Amino acid sequence: MREEKGIRFYAATDLVNYLGCAHATSCDLRQLTNPVELPEDDEHAALLQEKGIEHERAYLERLRKEGRSVAEISSEGSLETRVNATRAAMRGGADVVYQGALIAAPWHGFSDFLLRVNGVRSSLGDFAYDVADTKLARTAKPKHIVQLCVYADLLGAIQGMEPPRMHVVLGDGTEVSLRTSTVRHYYGIARGRFEVFAGAPTATVAEPCGHCEFCRWKETCEAEWEATDHLSLVASINRSQIEKLRAGGVSTLRQLAALDDAARVPNLQSGTLTRLRAQVRLQLLRRDTGKNQHEMLAALPGRGFARLPKPDTGDLFFDMEGDPFYELGLEYLFGFIDDDNGQERFTAYWAHNRADEKNAFESAVDFITARLVAYPDAHVYHYASYEESALKRLAMLHGTREIQVDNLLRRHKLVDLYKVVREAVRISEPRYSIKNVEAFYAENARSGEVTTAGESIIIYERFRRLGNIDFLKQIEDYNKFDCQSLRMCRDWLLTLRPGNLPWPTEIAPEKIDPAREQKRIEAEQRTAAHIKALTDGCTPEERPWRELLAYLLEFHRREAKPKYWAMFTRQEMSDEELIDDAECIGVLKSDPMRPPRAEKRSMVYSFTFQPQDFKMRLGDEVLRAGSLEPAGEIFALEEDARRISLKIGPKFSSLAAGASLIPKGPLGDEVLRGAIYRYAETVVAGDNARVIPR
Repeated sequence: MREEKGIRFYAATDLVNYLGCAHATSCDLRQLTNPVELPEDDEHAALLQEKGIEHERAYLERLRKEGRSVAEISSEGSLETRVNATRAAMRGGADVVYQGALIAAPWHGFSDFLLRVNGVRSSLGDFAYDVADTKLARTAKPKHIVQLCVYADLLGAIQGMEPPRMHVVLGDGTEVSLRTSTVRHYYGIARGRFEVFAGAPTATVAEPCGHCEFCRWKETCEAEWEATDHLSLVASINRSQIEKLRAGGVSTLRQLAALDDAARVPNLQSGTLTRLRAQVRLQLLRRDTGKNQHEMLAALPGRGFARLPKPDTGDLFFDMEGDPFYELGLEYLFGFIDDDNGQERFTAYWAHNRADEKNAFESAVDFITARLVAYPDAHVYHYASYEESALKRLAMLHGTREIQVDNLLRRHKLVDLYKVVREAVRISEPRYSIKNVEAFYAENARSGEVTTAGESIIIYERFRRLGNIDFLKQIEDYNKFDCQSLRMCRDWLLTLRPGNLPWPTEIAPEKIDPAREQKRIEAEQRTAAHIKALTDGCTPEERPWRELLAYLLEFHRREAKPKYWAMFTRQEMSDEELIDDAECIGVLKSDPMRPPRAEKRSMVYSFTFQPQDFKMRLGDEVLRAGSLEPAGEIFALEEDARRISLKIGPKFSSLAAGASLIPKGPLGDEVLRGAIYRYAETVVAGDNARVIPR
């Protein structure tokens, strides 16, 4: 957004900002007339910009290698000069116009690329141009398309027709294309709304939203939230809960804290209100006294301290560092703290490319496995879901150590201390990150060049550019303290744990079904034998498709695993978490207006549920959250009335009030997997006439 000679010009970013947060647009408009000093971009933002330029230049080189002629528009000179140069390049028929300047008041923009399309009649001749932008993201997002729509609109004014297509070149090099005609109507409505708002802005207030992460007004809004006691400052509150509280007349921290314990807020679960009220009271106590406080939560079966195993000499404390800017992301450090004959030992496995990542992952899993063999009662502690999710993802990505990772999950050897803290203790901090929890056992203990995960990424990127191993030492020191912090957190929780609470029952190896385990081992051996037979001794011409076939052998099983993992995760979720999960429907109540009735050999049971977002649809088969038993088929669903009817067959019991529904696991894939194995066996048998791709 800018003004030149009394004329205001809008850019694609302005429209994206408005759709993300109208308050950000209000601030931008105010900046035009009453400018204030804004903070400079931090190192993370600068790194994002640098990586974006690298990606953009890489795509430019790719186009040049394809033999396309490129007209590069200089970033020097006035806007008018750059616009004229762009139009000249288009009239000249360049295959690619890089950094083209486009204008049609009150809009202007700088498109990364204009790509020539032949065989299309436009005012330029028998060709026209498409618009393309490079983005670091791994998937195309609506805001990317909105930005391209602005460029397409401006380009259409020059060439007399809208560009046939728009293209997003993603961070992994893939290109996503769509027809301009499919989105132009939405864009026209969105642009019209923005122009009306910008011409006569209405009053807005700062609200936390997904746009905050990218907004230059973030610090301004955060200061406003602090000054106004905004409800977003309550730890672990979400937007839906804030909206319900406001609808009930509660809009500040103090108002929430002052609510009578018997008070109720419409559409907000009483348990959720109790939790939020207790949380804010504790935070305000810290604010008023300057002292951190904690409270013990009521013990629940399988939660909180019931997740905390008996300490063992062989326990491991595990933390990982990852680089999201590497292609598809790179897990570059696996760090462990353990006890080595009474002395603390730190072990680090590093990775600087994809092959290194596989080796480091295998070494880390082998290290864990060997430790658990030596110390059968030991566990691996981590904080929040990152480490567990990364181990699952890497096992699938690299096709290795899958059984070992599955055994860690099946035997509950991975202990998430975040879950223990959230379910066992209430703290006066505004967040429950390990950095906040450290206030109770390691306050002010962090030092060194790297103190946050974001800083570790920045330092690692410096290492990749400069090769200075001192940077790795800084990251390693940070990772080591994170592992030490895990140990201190576990020990702190042990001091709080009620002495009369029994330790959780260990799932011992001998309790795992030996027949099922043997079947798993045989399946892995069979797969390994097929892969070896497919790839050993093949010609260079055959290798690419044979390796692809080898990977496809277990493709469907790997694709199904995330759905199974999600299903088992939801099995342990609380009612509040299930209500907030849009894949589920949480806490059903019997519908007194619709008693159970017979439907052929089945029974139909009807329920109501409280307001919540959900994706379940008529005809879906669903499971009971706690037991994972079938809950029948959704026979009727009235979204506005929040009523649902379930048809349950004669083999299963009726559903009790208070139950929650979760989606069932993935579809069976045995037929598909069997077909791929038969095809592979045909290849191995040498029937090339039937199987070699043409």
